[in-house]
Amino acid sequence: MHNVRDFGAVGDGVTKDTAAIQRAIDAGGMVFFPPGEYLVGTLFLRSCGGLELAPGAVLRGSPDREDYDEGCCSQNHAFAADRVSAAHLLVACEIHHVVIRGGGRIDGNRPAFFEDREDPERPGKFQLRDWRPGQMLYFCESSDITIADVEFCESPYWCCFLHGCDRVDIRGVRIRNHWLTPNGDGIDLDCCRQVTVSDCIIDAGDDCITLRGCVDPLKTPRNCEHIAVSNCILSSPCCAIRVGVGMGVIRDCVFSGLVIHHTRSGIQVVSRFAPQSKGVTVENILFSDILMECRRPIAVLSDVHGARDADVKPIRGIVFRNIRGSADRSCFLEANRRGDITDITLESVDLTCRGGEDIVDGAGLPYAEHGVGNSPAAFHMKHIVDCTFDRVRVRWSTDASDKWRYSIWSEDSEAPKLTECRFEKEIRLD
Repeated sequence: MHNVRDFGAVGDGVTKDTAAIQRAIDAGGMVFFPPGEYLVGTLFLRSCGGLELAPGAVLRGSPDREDYDEGCCSQNHAFAADRVSAAHLLVACEIHHVVIRGGGRIDGNRPAFFEDREDPERPGKFQLRDWRPGQMLYFCESSDITIADVEFCESPYWCCFLHGCDRVDIRGVRIRNHWLTPNGDGIDLDCCRQVTVSDCIIDAGDDCITLRGCVDPLKTPRNCEHIAVSNCILSSPCCAIRVGVGMGVIRDCVFSGLVIHHTRSGIQVVSRFAPQSKGVTVENILFSDILMECRRPIAVLSDVHGARDADVKPIRGIVFRNIRGSADRSCFLEANRRGDITDITLESVDLTCRGGEDIVDGAGLPYAEHGVGNSPAAFHMKHIVDCTFDRVRVRWSTDASDKWRYSIWSEDSEAPKLTECRFEKEIRLD
């Protein structure tokens, strides 16, 4: 194992240590960081090696654009709409057997890129200065990756982005992104296979954990599949879990043993996220043993901007089992057309509904990213086929609005199968 100090790294928080640390990485094997603050630009990880950060060691992103490499590989690209560059702090492209571990911290230095005030064009988010790096950790078409027992904080954009990677183990990771950080995601798994995420605590500025199917930039397109997320605590002003985005396939994944708190949307499954996309196929996803406190607990949608008469890829075989929690807004299941969303199961679901301030009666309710509309029910359904409610219980809190008078609101859907369900008020199927 190489000590970065032996290669000239200073670790005083002022000196740029990029070149010294890159020399240590290029020497091969694991690289050790003793306690200190190491100011760096882009670092390129190598196969059969990695980083070990001792407790008290901090790897902090440089505030200067010239310290970052924006052309790390052909698959790398920036989302212009997010006002972000293609720069990254740590890059692992087309390599194998790489490890990041230890009790230290990786800090993206978000305050260097944002004003400490609200952006008038994006209320509730910090105002960007001139530029910002992209994803803090960027792993592309790499395999056999371990990220364990490390803290990540103050990422100026997404924190951990894995695109087209196989055999990944992420465990014991702590992520702290300020809630006012635009696009401050926690972990994004895009077209990845055979991944475990466990025992993590994530406080994100945007989605905590996202499964994506963006196949276009990859040299070898693949499905996003065989992913297990367990024993995590999640909190976000956006979605704790988002499944969707892209034009590929997301399938055969499990989320279990999660605590979701202080969150806008607990679980969101969506086919089309961008208006120009044809959507992503989502199938065979299991959500089980989840406790949540959020504004909207569950959303399953053809289109994140509301149902419309347009072709979209299907969502099917989604199971919500043993879900407990409280919510302000409806569980929202809405397809573009009858049959676009099929085979949905809610089994042993227990919700306390508090009502909400934006409640609207009637059909055609818009569902935008922030969920501004509610049907007057615990469950809003539109164009859904083959939906089963098994041991679903809904209770109304004492401050719930009188308008929340139905438990299920349904339009142009097959009548759901109801087994041992308990609703405090009348069930209405239109």
